[in-house]
Amino acid sequence: MKTGKEIKSNKFKNYNVVFGSVNNKHPKAVYIDISAWAQPININEVGYNRIIKNLNKKVKQTLFDLLDNDDNYKYLSNRSIVDMDIRESGVKFGKRSFISCELTIYLNSEIQMNSEHMMNKLNEVTKHIILNVFETNKDFSFHKRKK
Repeated sequence: MKTGKEIKSNKFKNYNVVFGSVNNKHPKAVYIDISAWAQPININEVGYNRIIKNLNKKVKQTLFDLLDNDDNYKYLSNRSIVDMDIRESGVKFGKRSFISCELTIYLNSEIQMNSEHMMNKLNEVTKHIILNVFETNKDFSFHKRKK
């Protein structure tokens, strides 16, 4: 039986964003799924292994800093999971590769998924990650669709 809740957001131009919870009745964790098509910018780059690891590390660090240092997020614990997936073997100049980044944030207390307060906070976290990690990246440009 499915008890989760998913809400799609159209607030982000070059990204597909979905907010969700595993259990809508008693949410103990929420997730943000950010997906896009990444297109390499540098024609001379050969190995993207280090670039992808650094991107993943920057997402984790940015989320941790945002949740740990801001009093507005005191209802969120500093426990979080970042699961970023982009296949290094398929990344080539002139070709877009699918990237998916799922952020799971554990709550200190139950807050309804569709409450205005929760939606504002999830939008704020997403906007911060997109602006400070993806949009500042010098190796990829991001697009909502493959073509």
